[in-house]
Amino acid sequence: MTEMTYRPGAHVVDTHSGRVSELVAGDGPAVRLRPPGGGGEWLARADALRLAHADELKQARGSVRGESASC
Repeated sequence: MTEMTYRPGAHVVDTHSGRVSELVAGDGPAVRLRPPGGGGEWLARADALRLAHADELKQARGSVRGESASC
């Protein structure tokens, strides 16, 4: 199976934590992520990432701004 890699700036889901995030950096087994609106970074395993769906990203951005996801 081929491992999927993502470019910095890609919006992904860390499947271990369930958090929608933006890829900051990483090349190899570990990557740095942060919330889509900015904030504290964390490390995640590259093989635990998948691309975020548009609705997941919209909900994550809304929760960062304090908006209701049911608008």
